[in-house]
Formats: sequence, C-alpha cells, structure tokens
Amino acid sequence: MRRNEEDSAWKQVLNGYLQDFIEYCFPELNTLIDWTQHWVSLDQELQAIMKGNISGKQLLDKLFKVKLLNGLEQWILIHIEVQGRSEQEFSERMFIYSYRSYDKYKQPIVSLVILTDKNLKWRPNSFKIGLAGSYIKSKFLILKIMDYQNKKTELEMSKNIFANVILAQLAAIEAKNWVPTKRKIVKVTLIRRLFTLGLNKKQIEDLLTFIDWLIGLPRQLELEYANDVYAIEETFNMPYVTTFERLGMERGMERGMEQGVQQGLNTGSQKRAQEIAKRMLAKGFDENDIVEMTLLSKTEIKLLQNEINRQIIIVSNECVSDE
Repeated sequence: MRRNEEDSAWKQVLNGYLQDFIEYCFPELNTLIDWTQHWVSLDQELQAIMKGNISGKQLLDKLFKVKLLNGLEQWILIHIEVQGRSEQEFSERMFIYSYRSYDKYKQPIVSLVILTDKNLKWRPNSFKIGLAGSYIKSKFLILKIMDYQNKKTELEMSKNIFANVILAQLAAIEAKNWVPTKRKIVKVTLIRRLFTLGLNKKQIEDLLTFIDWLIGLPRQLELEYANDVYAIEETFNMPYVTTFERLGMERGMERGMEQGVQQGLNTGSQKRAQEIAKRMLAKGFDENDIVEMTLLSKTEIKLLQNEINRQIIIVSNECVSDE
C-alpha cells in the first residue's frame, strides 16, 4: 500500500469522526470539550505553521479548533506517524509546531500523536532543551495502535465507531507482509463485520473506504474483492458503490492487463462487472474510468448505457400515462 493512500484514509476518518476519536482515545481531553458547539478544520492555518519545516518531510497532520466547556477556544493538532520506525527529530518537530502556532496565532496547541508502527518501545511524548537549570519543554499525548493488539474483544464490543478504525489499522499492520490472497480474506472479513453492527449507510461507506485504502491488494485481486463485497451487500440488502468509485477514479486498473484478465472472467464475474458498471454510469462516471475499473470494453459500456436510457424512457412514459 502506498503511503499517500494511508494518509488519505486517516485524514478522511478524522474529518468525519473527530469527536468519536477523542472520546474513545483521549477521554480526559474529551471531558473538557463542548461538542454541542461546531468544531472547525484549520487547514490553512496548519499550512502556515508547517511552512518551511526543518526536515522537509511530508507529514500527515490535521489541525482542528474546538470549543471548551469553559467557553474558550482550543486548537488540537493531530499527527499520524505511519513510517513504522523511530525518528530522532520527531519530538523536536512536534515542539516546533507548538511554539510556531503560539508565536503566529497566540494559540497554544494540544498535540495528539497516533503511532501506527510495530515498535512497542518507541513512544515519543516530549521534547526538552536547555542548560544550567534553564529549559523549555513540550509534552504531547500519544495513541499507540499496537497497545490494542490484546484488546480486540474490547474493541469489538465498543459502541464507539472509532474502535472499528483501530481494528482496521491493527489488521493492516498484521497483514502487511502476508500473501495477497490472505490479505483479501482479512479485508473481506472486516467489511462483512461492518454490516452486522447496525451502522447507518454513511458510517458503513466511510469505514468501508477506510479499510479499502488501508489494506492494499494487487490489481489482479481487485475485481475478485469487489465481487466478494457486492455479495455481502446483497446478503444484507445494503448496496453501496463507494469503494469501487474510488477504485475506478483514484487507483484504476492497468490497461495492459485488460485483455488477459477479461478472457479469464467467468460468467458470474462478468455479470458482477456489468452491475458495477451500471452503478457507476448511474453516478455519472466517465466511460474511461468505468473501463479501467470493470475491464469491460467501451462497446459493452455503451450497450449498458443504452439499456439504462431505455429504462428511463419507459419510466417517463409510464409517469406521463398515469397523469
């Protein structure tokens, strides 16, 4: 899986479930926040703070403004470290962002760090510099995903949606070096579980997309994975197209594979590909994106579009007749 995909997954889930994240992972901080007041994402302010960072490293950070119960505003910087190894400059970097935010905006920051690496001993939580008794120090709060490795039952029983995010990240860490077919089984198992939790449509779509981004599969398994997920959706009568929209729009299939893969599709897979294509057509996706996702030919796509158009005309005529 590419780093930018994991970044995108975390950014999206934090934007959608900030309250759930803080409530589940940082309960002491949660008791201070007034969640009846709207919180704000501060992307422009974060860019100004990060401008010219000393390491030049591309970082995954989110900055939010919340209202506290005492009526004051508080900025919260959330950094997700996904590189999987210790870094000497990490604590200093967190310190720099804290003092820059205060210097530029006169706003102190509560810094939260999510560590997704496997090194249980690496727990950076402070930075201190000084001499002869004079010093400055910065502390930040950390969430080590691997700390939940032996708490999966607790995660599975939790009503907080972010427990499922942690379960997915744990699965991604564990499955990173597994063979692709085993990763696909893990991925499908996680998604099947989502449909048993009583979540609403948006929550399922968001978590499905998060899992899809987090656990990568080789191109040749993507359509097989799509078939498995659609089978689950049909079982629960809850059809969603979100994950496959992303596959078509952002990942896509290598065109060079088209002929070989298409020849290998059985009747069931061909029918499933047509169902995916119809849903994407109904959503207004570009023909080329649909070809890349489903491996159907442009001629087949046009025939499906014509079929949809005929159905629309029939429905329109019936409505006119009823009037």
